[in-house]
Amino acid sequence: MSLKVKVTLLAVLPVCLFTLVLGGLSYWVLHEQALKDVTDARERLMAQSRSALQNTVETAMTVVKPLYDKAAEGDAEARKEAIRLLSSISYGKDGYIFGYDSNVVRLFKGNDPAGIGKSFKDNRDPAGVYLNQELVRAGKDGSHFSRYSSSLPGNKDMLVPKLAYTDYLPKWDLVIGSAVNLDGVDAEVAAVADQVAERTRAQLWLILGVAGVLLVVIGIVAHVFAARTLRPLAQIRENLDDIAAGEGDLTRRLPVNGRDEIGELAASFNRFVDRIQGTISQVVDITQQFTGLLGDVARQAQHTDRDMQRQRSETDQVATAINQMSAAAQEVASSALKASEATRETEEQGRLARETVATSVTRIHELVEEVRQSSVSLDGLKQDVGAIVGVLDVIRAIAEQTNLLALNAAIEAARAGEAGRGFAVVADEVRALASRTQQSTQEIQGMIDRLQQATGRAVGAMERSGGMGEATTAQAEQAGTALAAISELIATINAMNIQIAGAAEEQTAVAEEINRSVHTIANAVDSMAQGAQQGAQSTAGMVGLGERLNGLVRQFRV
Repeated sequence: MSLKVKVTLLAVLPVCLFTLVLGGLSYWVLHEQALKDVTDARERLMAQSRSALQNTVETAMTVVKPLYDKAAEGDAEARKEAIRLLSSISYGKDGYIFGYDSNVVRLFKGNDPAGIGKSFKDNRDPAGVYLNQELVRAGKDGSHFSRYSSSLPGNKDMLVPKLAYTDYLPKWDLVIGSAVNLDGVDAEVAAVADQVAERTRAQLWLILGVAGVLLVVIGIVAHVFAARTLRPLAQIRENLDDIAAGEGDLTRRLPVNGRDEIGELAASFNRFVDRIQGTISQVVDITQQFTGLLGDVARQAQHTDRDMQRQRSETDQVATAINQMSAAAQEVASSALKASEATRETEEQGRLARETVATSVTRIHELVEEVRQSSVSLDGLKQDVGAIVGVLDVIRAIAEQTNLLALNAAIEAARAGEAGRGFAVVADEVRALASRTQQSTQEIQGMIDRLQQATGRAVGAMERSGGMGEATTAQAEQAGTALAAISELIATINAMNIQIAGAAEEQTAVAEEINRSVHTIANAVDSMAQGAQQGAQSTAGMVGLGERLNGLVRQFRV
């Protein structure tokens, strides 16, 4: 958007805004006035309708007033005469007088006999209003006027608003009144509203027409004024285009014509170009020096980057070697710990074996002693068996001697004949007893012989067991001594394994510390290498920027 258009809009837009505000305000004022006129017309027409109704009813009241004033309270004849007079009154096209008592019983309705004597207490209009009750109430309480809706005669579907005026004659308990349709009032109000709306539209069009003409005139004047005012600026723009198209010729200046704001603008621009010319001259010199320094920095950055790459490679090799050494030290420490654990278990087993051997030596000593005692007992048994054998020999000899004596006694009894028969029987029994004794002695002798043989073998076995027990005791004592020496050696090995494991763990810790240090160095080297690379890239970028800057400043002629 050109400055001329902006200046023109600056003059036209306030007028447009003023026109819109004036139009809106005018529309609001006219609309409010139209509403007021319509309302006043409605109130005026309603007042005329109320006045006409009141005059009609009051006129009807004057017809029966002399009769009412002379009648006594509850005079039926006078009331009947009054109803006759009132029912005969009519006015206008279809106006009439109606009457009801306090129970809303219709007494008359003009000359229409329909509904006479019928209660209309429950009669309601379409809006739900008990219209007949309202008519009686308005007459009795002095409010007189009431409104309701009713259908047109001959067209029950067409509802029209109605206004009624009623008055009460207490002597006769008679409410008389009349009603008028308000559709005529609505029609007149609608006609007034149309007239007011037409008048409002005409006034609005007039205001808008005047505003449009004013807007066009102001726009033309603003355009001409802007063209004349901005002509020097157009000349300045042409001169600036010449400077821009002249490959940055800072030696050109704008002509200063006049002492107004435009002339001051040209003078300020010339001073600005003078300052820019001096600044660009200095920038050219500084750019040339900066470009040379950037070349040196770029070469140094390349050397630094190569050194960092080499150092990073060597640091990676050292870190790898330290990782391998740390892994080997960890394996040694792990093996030493396992060996120490196995040595402790072996030492524990050796201790248990040494205790077992000591227990076995004690048991063997006890066994040898028992064997010795058993051998002594067996020797005593052998001696007792020998004594028993001697006793058996005596018993055997006694039995043989008894047998001989019994035989001799049997021989002597046989010689004695009948006299020695009893003695012979005794001799036979003694001989039989001696025979059994001798036989038992032989059996016992056999048992004792076997017992002597078994005792001999047992004694020999005991003697051999005793010798073997003593030999076993000596060997067990030697095994206990050897186990004690082995236990001492195992303890020494365990201590050495613990020392090896501790040394390996210390070596692992040192290797890990060195590894962390090397990794830290490697990370630092990486960071330095990245910094060097970024520095080299930044330097290269700065060299490019310097060349571009040099190319840019060379575009200006100073």
